[in-house]
Amino acid sequence: MQHTAINPTYQRALDRLYKADRTYCAMVDAGQEKLDALDPDSDRWHNTAERIEQRQADQFDTYVERFIDEPELPKRELEAFTKSYEAFHGYTPYLV
Repeated sequence: MQHTAINPTYQRALDRLYKADRTYCAMVDAGQEKLDALDPDSDRWHNTAERIEQRQADQFDTYVERFIDEPELPKRELEAFTKSYEAFHGYTPYLV
């Protein structure tokens, strides 16, 4: 996906945000594949689901702090990024 920042100052931050979001998406997909391979009624499924959810929550918080809060991306940059992301992928980014 190609996205050009409204203000070129934020281009690098948006590129890193995109890469982080795609990494997070891959982690969510991998977790779901693990759960799909297990019996939903088993204790192992529930234990695995808890571990996966905790790992995803921790990673989500880390990514939001690192890529959204620290660079303090302006709202209009995030909105434009979200719009182009949604047009390309068909869903909104997880981290915005």
